[in-house]
Amino acid sequence: MNQPIRSGDQWLADADREESVRTMSALKLLLAGALCLAAAAAQQLARASALPPNPLPGAAAAAPAQQLPAAPGAGDLQACLQETGDYVTIGRAVIYVIVIANTCDKRLRCEIFANVTGAKGSSLGHTIMTLGAAGSGAAAKQTYSMRVNAAGGIAQVSRDCTVP
Repeated sequence: MNQPIRSGDQWLADADREESVRTMSALKLLLAGALCLAAAAAQQLARASALPPNPLPGAAAAAPAQQLPAAPGAGDLQACLQETGDYVTIGRAVIYVIVIANTCDKRLRCEIFANVTGAKGSSLGHTIMTLGAAGSGAAAKQTYSMRVNAAGGIAQVSRDCTVP
């Protein structure tokens, strides 16, 4: 039953132990090298983001054209809008309703894009609304209803508004 270990068996056990020690040493060396490379890449990225942008020749002339005074007006239009969205169930149909209200004294034309993603798939919607000025009462508030596959999920709504 309990037989003594033969010299040949002992030699194989020592060889396995030495091989596992060598493997662990090689893994440690590989891990240390990977960490050094990651640190160098992070340092290079930090240096690259600290550099000022280098525009292409000819792009310098286009830069002032992008900074027109009309750009802040477009931001002001977004501040004029209040948006809500909610799911409504009518019978077995599930509908996502988007309500947009104009709070400024300007008439707005808004193009609405919607993507509602749920457990049963995605639904896309698109419409164009003309919102009256804030003083026009019901004309300042418009709704858009789109059928979706299931109540709940993620609703992404984008709008592009201009003064007509």
